[in-house]
Amino acid sequence: MFNIALINHEKIDNSRYIEALKEKQCELHYFELNDLDQQICKMDGIIIKESSIEEIGEICELIIKIRSLTDRFIWVLSNSSTKTNRIVYLQLGSDGTFDKQVDPDEFGIYIGTTLERRSNKEKPVHKIVPKAEEEEKNAEPIELIPNNFSVNVEAKGEVSLTKLEFQAMEILVNRKGDAVSYEEMYQAIWGDEKGDRKYRISNLIFHLRKKLGDDPFKPKYIRTIRSRGYMLSM
Repeated sequence: MFNIALINHEKIDNSRYIEALKEKQCELHYFELNDLDQQICKMDGIIIKESSIEEIGEICELIIKIRSLTDRFIWVLSNSSTKTNRIVYLQLGSDGTFDKQVDPDEFGIYIGTTLERRSNKEKPVHKIVPKAEEEEKNAEPIELIPNNFSVNVEAKGEVSLTKLEFQAMEILVNRKGDAVSYEEMYQAIWGDEKGDRKYRISNLIFHLRKKLGDDPFKPKYIRTIRSRGYMLSM
């Protein structure tokens, strides 16, 4: 059901056009000029009746007034339109002019289908997300695959790591969002084995970033926490 406002309705003397609208499930509302501000925005379309070409000034003012209140369709129903009137009305914001040369059934079909297209366009589109896409969306950014010493990065496929690289990645994943110090990571991987702890950890992270495609200057996955260590930020 569509709501159509009729302006200058007392001048609409040919009910065939009115009946054609009713057949297209249009509910008609008869408006006086002082009603426009209050109710016009609730309408799906507006029809203005033009009885004679001498009314062009009045019709122009109506179109400008209505267009300032709503973006809904505006049509002019004329007894005898002219090319000049039609062009002027279009320039001011109307969506078309119909005169007695247009068959009432054709008029009703045009109005009805135009309103239906706009109604369908305004309906929210519910996108059906394929299961695989949904699973990818909900997947962890970095998934550990212990059996293969590899990781699946953003569900795009496995990235093979060395055992030491996997251990470092596992520590970061398990502490995601927390800064892991060089000392903590070294102790978890090498225990009490002697060596340059900061260098060894930095070297591991370097190779991890390279395999993950992570830019060390603009890291997406592994952030450097200055003077402390590293953190998985995703």
